[in-house]
Amino acid sequence: KTNLTKQLPDTPKKFRAKPGNGWCVDADGLERSARRFVKGTCRAAQNVCESDPSCVAFACQDTDTEGLSVIYTQTDCTSNCENLQWVTNPELITKASPEGRNVPQRVMWASSTCYVQSALSSLAGAIDVDSISLQVQDGSLFSVGDWIRVFTEVKIVTEVSGSGRLVVATPFTGAHQAGAKVMKTAASP
Repeated sequence: KTNLTKQLPDTPKKFRAKPGNGWCVDADGLERSARRFVKGTCRAAQNVCESDPSCVAFACQDTDTEGLSVIYTQTDCTSNCENLQWVTNPELITKASPEGRNVPQRVMWASSTCYVQSALSSLAGAIDVDSISLQVQDGSLFSVGDWIRVFTEVKIVTEVSGSGRLVVATPFTGAHQAGAKVMKTAASP
């Protein structure tokens, strides 16, 4: 069998495969995040995730045929919608595993791969309400014109300095603590 999904095209969100097979899970082996399910190929699941500013990961069967995929997002969420930990910090997703489900589901997901967004940085300092600038630990990931997301706020970058300072077009409506994840997204709100 050819594994097509390990070679997904590179995109602004830059998805990376996690070790193992199955749906996405955390260090405890649990899938406890907001999600929804879609039918289609792995590339179709990637396109859904790429165009959704809230999507941070997806898991799909390693075939080029249509199957069931899980999209980890708060957009159109159908399962565990109150849990946004992964949406705000995809680094909590550590691997893939089909464990913890009934036998038919484990068999179906045994050949699946978990892909997690890797184009992200952390805030080097807090963001205040009404601020239009932020300091990130790795500014090299971002360019003028990029869309970024901090928690649930999506903004467009209008200025980038070499020191990791980003300026956005509209003020933040909420305050965000240092260490919060700043994620690159290809989609506009």
